[in-house]
Amino acid sequence: MTALITSIVLGILALVGLAFLINKLPKKLHIVIIVFLLALIGYFGYELFDSIAAPVKFEKVKEERYKKVIAQLIKLREAENAHKTITGKYTDDINKLAMFVDTAKFALVQRRDSSVADRDKNKRFGLNADNGGYYKEIVVTDTLGYKSVKDSLFQNVDIATLLDYSFTTEGKKIETPGKISLETGTYFDDDNAISVFEARAKKSDILFDQPERLLEQELRTKAVEGVTGEEIVVGSLTEVTTSGNWPRQYATSPK
Repeated sequence: MTALITSIVLGILALVGLAFLINKLPKKLHIVIIVFLLALIGYFGYELFDSIAAPVKFEKVKEERYKKVIAQLIKLREAENAHKTITGKYTDDINKLAMFVDTAKFALVQRRDSSVADRDKNKRFGLNADNGGYYKEIVVTDTLGYKSVKDSLFQNVDIATLLDYSFTTEGKKIETPGKISLETGTYFDDDNAISVFEARAKKSDILFDQPERLLEQELRTKAVEGVTGEEIVVGSLTEVTTSGNWPRQYATSPK
């Protein structure tokens, strides 16, 4: 932006200089100078307009694409969490994850409070539960049935395609050079081995066809209302978390 402003200032100074110079040139060269000045004015006018319009367009494209990719990362996280709930660990195989979602079932349970005789305490005091003895509170879990993971959470989601993304601009589908990467690992907390996962999408792949100057600025973003760093990330291999690095306004359904 600074370089552009400098160029415009220099251009204006050049125009002023040419305006003074034109009176000292032969009249037959005036038309040539006028055409040149008009072309120069048009060029700097376009550059000025583009310097204002390009960032606005970039922000719109970025927001639409980020929302789409983040929506896929959220669904991927939900599928991974379902997999871990039932199997005890995450998976880095998208096809196995898709098969799991298609075939696995959640147990439908009901928890209720109840009480039973406290045998140890009654024995210790020589009491009978039916005759003033002790009772203890417990929670009873009843299994009511089972429901498909697919029907519960992913009715209209094709899990197998969640690592791939493409965009539509002016009615045309745009294939991107990258895809979401998915990794799993084990995090050791004292003596506990905890399954973890991490999914990443590179900003440079998502915005591959955008102006290089604006893309470079985005890759250096460090802001509360922006996605910090060069990638959009959910989960982590170095800590126990399933959070994403995006602000709340991106965690909505894309249009």
